[in-house]
Amino acid sequence: MGQPFMWQSFRNFVSSLQTYHLLSPDLAVRQQVNQQLRSRPCLSCQEWFIRYWTPPAVPEALPEELVEFTFTCLSDYSGLSLGQVVPQDRLLEDLQFPLVCWFDWGLNLCGDFEQRFGIDITDSFDETSLITVADLVEYLHREFCEGNSSGQSEFPLKT
Repeated sequence: MGQPFMWQSFRNFVSSLQTYHLLSPDLAVRQQVNQQLRSRPCLSCQEWFIRYWTPPAVPEALPEELVEFTFTCLSDYSGLSLGQVVPQDRLLEDLQFPLVCWFDWGLNLCGDFEQRFGIDITDSFDETSLITVADLVEYLHREFCEGNSSGQSEFPLKT
């Protein structure tokens, strides 16, 4: 019984190594995307917030804590220089998000959002429906506002 179990364990280990590669970020693609972004100015989180998420860029300023959360999480998940990303960048075509992130970045985003704001978005989050960075930020803002208005969150809105 020891030998067959040992071989099964070995096969599982080899299979895990093969799968790990498929689920891992593609570092070469990440490097290519970062290279393409280098021609743009690199903004700090605060500068990114002011330039893209306050008037006149948007009709009404988004909560700064939400933009900071988004900036930090997307940067952490993707390894991209988010200060060089603009709202019109497409998650798939421009930023190659499914390739530069771990396969479960969406689940991590949902978990981190709930941990930070006390709002569970797992049932409504659909990364395939979000085309641009702006779409993602607007979705998170909508969920943030709905969660705060329904009393789900202990965090007040900042304006």
